Amino acid sequence: MLNLKMYWTFTKKAFLRSAVYRFDVFSRMGYNLIFLLMWGSIWTALYAGKEEAGGVSFAAMLTYIVVNQFLSGINGAGTPLWDMQEKVRTGDIALELMRPFDVPLRYLFADFGSVAFYFLFALLPVYVLVFLFIDLTLPTSWETWLLFLVAAMIGFLIRYCIEMSFSFLSFFLVETGGIVDIFYFAMSLLSGSVIPLWFFPDWLEKLAIYMPFQGIYFIPTSIFIGKITGVEIAFSIAIQLFWLAVCYGILRFVWHKASQKVIVQGG
Repeated sequence: MLNLKMYWTFTKKAFLRSAVYRFDVFSRMGYNLIFLLMWGSIWTALYAGKEEAGGVSFAAMLTYIVVNQFLSGINGAGTPLWDMQEKVRTGDIALELMRPFDVPLRYLFADFGSVAFYFLFALLPVYVLVFLFIDLTLPTSWETWLLFLVAAMIGFLIRYCIEMSFSFLSFFLVETGGIVDIFYFAMSLLSGSVIPLWFFPDWLEKLAIYMPFQGIYFIPTSIFIGKITGVEIAFSIAIQLFWLAVCYGILRFVWHKASQKVIVQGG
């Protein structure tokens, strides 16, 4: 039976830990804003004064970039992939295995605390100002806002399951640097966080559609700017839920195998 009180303790501790390491939080915010300015400038130059490109208005494209960077900040506030890898290399993971909790859930609830602090004290103040002073395309109904939040939460969970599954590869491989680089490149490209999928060549768009990454950024942001509407929203969220179930199943399988095979490098 899930002991929510115990896991809630990890959430609270992660929130308080983030409050202590405020410099790390605000340095992440600065990193996020740099990329926001960079991609905003790139797409402004690509549109070059045109009202729309590929059926997408400049205001919608700018909104897409802003929302994506906001979601990127949310997803980036969780436990980094290398943190788990380092615990495996040093042998600290053995202590986690001895404690009476489920490791994947323990880190998920800890992420909730880190994300909550980062959202409240770093992202929210900045992006409220961004939305106030920049002409962006906003949802016109509360239903769209709600569906965006649902899709964004599912996307967060998909990203967590995929990233944590990759981090557990450290149990089986001594060095995972190359695999991690490929993983982050694939996630960045195929999730639509850099370029919306509708600008992809047909073959690459079809590949991205059949991958789970689109559920992390592309689907929530497309709902927000109105690129996905009506029945398409329900279908897109159903796709997200399908991939969440698949990714969670993979995570549980990898963790089951990994917890039985602890490899300590240099220890």
